[in-house]
Amino acid sequence: MANDNLNSIKQELSDFSSTLGSYKTEGWINFPSIDLYMDQVVTYLERLLNIFSNVDDTSKVITSSMVNNYVKEGYLKRPLNKKYDKVHLVTLYIMSMLKPILPIPLIAKSLSNFENEQKYQIFFEELTKLQDQAFNNVSTKLSAALDQIDGNDYETALRLFALQLTSEANAHRIAAEKILFALNKNDQAKSPEKEKSK
Repeated sequence: MANDNLNSIKQELSDFSSTLGSYKTEGWINFPSIDLYMDQVVTYLERLLNIFSNVDDTSKVITSSMVNNYVKEGYLKRPLNKKYDKVHLVTLYIMSMLKPILPIPLIAKSLSNFENEQKYQIFFEELTKLQDQAFNNVSTKLSAALDQIDGNDYETALRLFALQLTSEANAHRIAAEKILFALNKNDQAKSPEKEKSK
């Protein structure tokens, strides 16, 4: 029975590892070039963000009320005639991907300093490469961990591996917050200088 459980868990996690390893973040060019209404935005992004949803949580990764709140708080530019363009979609996509790790205000501030759409596109394309590489790295680690696990207390081994990933994620989160906070503080310090030069 224990071996059956182990084999079942190994198969489930192996399938998941394959999914992670082959995952491709949506590219800029694939986002709709026509503006969308709110319900279309939510439906479209829900499909793209499926991998970022919690395994056992029925809560949505993105909802219309979230989008409205982001606009209200100034984290997202106001839609034109209740329609959202490609920049809206990409920004919501990034915010939804990163919000389990970073506070929304910090993410939004980090996405607000691009001079034009072309620079934002270049930044996003680099970010998608990093996200895909991160998934690929975790997939490789998970596959290696599964290969080393046998029937002797496999539950403890898997729990420790999961917590190792959690500890690494936490360390990365702390460093990321510090870096972005320092950059945003630097931007604020430069803002008065820009105003004086006008």
